[in-house]
Order: sequence, then structure tokens, then C-alpha cells
Amino acid sequence: MTTTASAEQAILHDLISKWISLGVEYISGTEGVEAIYIYAANEVPGATYVGIAFEKDGEIDYPARARGGGAQATNLSGQMIELLLEDLGEARRKFENIGVPSPTEYRVFYEIATRRLEVRLSRETIYRGSNKAPSVDGFTMWLGDRAPKL
Repeated sequence: MTTTASAEQAILHDLISKWISLGVEYISGTEGVEAIYIYAANEVPGATYVGIAFEKDGEIDYPARARGGGAQATNLSGQMIELLLEDLGEARRKFENIGVPSPTEYRVFYEIATRRLEVRLSRETIYRGSNKAPSVDGFTMWLGDRAPKL
């Protein structure tokens, strides 16, 4: 049991570390960025969502806006999302290999200046059978009115 718990913690640590590193790398050199928010829903294979947002000057925005917009920021944002999804898929496979269900929801907050990290996980079914979609409702259910706007 302890071995499985240790393996589960190692998988989560690896995943969250990769996600935070990607976010920090993407936003490096951008003035005023205070925090990174990552929301992921992983209930149904093939219907997985990972979103990342940045708090800059008190507002939470999606990646391209946080970097000031433009084609380069949009392209880099798309590449980052692909990597975040790949990391989540890798973690899901690792969970399957150790016989542990992967979390269905991830809420990750990282404050850049203090390196404070908050991670909330869920294994509940949230979206299946509902009229909600993680790409639209995930950040809003977590952050309320502070959620990034499309």
C-alpha cells in the first residue's frame, strides 16, 4: 500500500513540476505576472482538457493575452497546451500501470514570487452527463468571477 501511495505521489509531483516549469518558461520576461493557474479535467479518455492562465497586474488571463497578444504568443500558447496535454496523458498511463485511478480534476495554483504551490485534486465525476464543459466551465467553477474570459 505504501509503495502504491509513494508511486502515486511521485507521478503527481512529476506532472505538476512539468506543468509549473512550462508555465514559468512561457511567461518569463513578461512584467507583472504574479501567479499561474492550471485547470485540467480528465474524466473521459479522449475528452481531456488542460487550461493555463496567468495572473498579471491583478487580472487572470489566458496565455497569449498575458504575454501581450500577437501571433508569436498565440503560437507558443498552442505549443504549451499540447505539451501540458501530453504530460497529462503520460501521467494517466502511469496511474493505469500502478492500478490507481487518475484524478478527474486538477486545480493548480503557483505564486511565482513566493513559490507557493497549491494543488487540489478530485476523483469525482463532474462533467460526464452534465451540460457543463471543462473548457468553458472549469476555471469559472474554480475561480468564479476572477476566471479568465474567452
